[in-house]
Amino acid sequence: MRSIPSGLFFKWGSLFIFLQLCLVSFSAGSDPTGHVVRVRITNATDTVFFLNHYSGKDIVNDDTAKRTHDGYLIFSGPDHLEEGLYFISSGQRYRYFDFFVGGNQVLHFEADCAGLPCNITTSDTGENKKYFQALLYLESKVKTQADPHKDSLQYLLSHVDFSDQGTRKICEKSGREGSLGDKYIRASIPPAVFQKFFEQAEKGKDNASVKFYLDHFFDNFDFADHRLINTPVLAKRIDEYIDTLSSQPLEAMLAGVDRLISLSAADAKTQAYVAWQLISRFETYYFLPGNDELYVHIVNDFLLKGKVAWYYPEVKERELLQVKKLEPLLNGRTAPNLDMPDSNAVFRELYALKARYTLLLFWASTCSHCRDEMPSIIRFYKDFHPEYQLEIFGVSTDTSVIRWKSYIRRHKLEWVNVYGRKNAHGSYHELYNIQSTPVIFLLDEKKKIIAKYLKPEEFGLIIKNREAQLKGLLPKVGE
Repeated sequence: MRSIPSGLFFKWGSLFIFLQLCLVSFSAGSDPTGHVVRVRITNATDTVFFLNHYSGKDIVNDDTAKRTHDGYLIFSGPDHLEEGLYFISSGQRYRYFDFFVGGNQVLHFEADCAGLPCNITTSDTGENKKYFQALLYLESKVKTQADPHKDSLQYLLSHVDFSDQGTRKICEKSGREGSLGDKYIRASIPPAVFQKFFEQAEKGKDNASVKFYLDHFFDNFDFADHRLINTPVLAKRIDEYIDTLSSQPLEAMLAGVDRLISLSAADAKTQAYVAWQLISRFETYYFLPGNDELYVHIVNDFLLKGKVAWYYPEVKERELLQVKKLEPLLNGRTAPNLDMPDSNAVFRELYALKARYTLLLFWASTCSHCRDEMPSIIRFYKDFHPEYQLEIFGVSTDTSVIRWKSYIRRHKLEWVNVYGRKNAHGSYHELYNIQSTPVIFLLDEKKKIIAKYLKPEEFGLIIKNREAQLKGLLPKVGE
């Protein structure tokens, strides 16, 4: 059957559906809030399909459709869809293909899924046509077929030869005048690859350094286009950036985070999203070195001061409560005092413990992780107690005093052991944000926090380095 020469891919037998689509399209054209996405997927056995879009790390389901008698899916509604990257999936959550939704929200796709990836044609002569053509070209340059269950664009960009002129032409499209698809492809190029093939900076040995890598990490990203929030690339890039930044000293981490927030200021919504992703990550992994300080810094110095908007204003009070818990426990702060009874019912005060170094240990005899860690803690105490004047203030979170005392006697724990459920200065849970055990803090002679949430051998290295710095054998941090 001859197709209509308008570029729409339907058959005369579907004239009724075509007329219906025209009516919906006319309505959507007069009402910019409407949308209609018409899809036909051949060589697919599913009957129920979903229209979804990316929202950072999340996937949002927008609509559901069943095949019509001639195989069409119609997703339509009176509302304007958020602009960004969408995909069609099945009831088994299989992802068939991605496409962009922009200002024109009357779209038509034909997908032949006999092979993978699907062969797709579209009535969209702009955004999506160029995107599908780019994918087809990249696929032709990659011998190994992309895994359809993964991000095919990421796969292609990780395997394609960027010295190829056609590939470079596709990836060099950029700037605010470029389409969302152009920006998405460019932003998806791995930073190391982009720096190697596209950077105009002078080449030198420093280009291979971590500093150069981080300084140019987002050179291929257009922060001015907040529609990139509704693609998987922005959240992915933020995580990759922080993964690398985490290997740096705290001062460099703080500067790197500030730089990222500054770069994202090209668009207020993008900047709010970036700040939200950062505090979400640092709050979740607050126990990793430096994360608690980064979290408190962003909330206090950017969000509370109004320099950056809250992406989700409704979580503001919860975040402020979390800052209240974490801020007193930042490295360099004086540890909250504890005054608890020991195994002889004599109250022992943390501040009264005379020691050059104090290991503040929260543990329980019923905690399997604590029992696994205890041999290392005992060895650490024997190695560092005499030479470095180290003491341990062990706070038991046990519910049974009998079981706690039995464990102390059986394992010959020779340091100060106190029962945590009785404290003259309030709940240790709230004072030290104890949510699980074991939790360990290393304090100096003035009971200021040096480090926390580490293993005994890591605390040992910190003590040795600190002693060397005090003796002038090693430069102090920041020098």
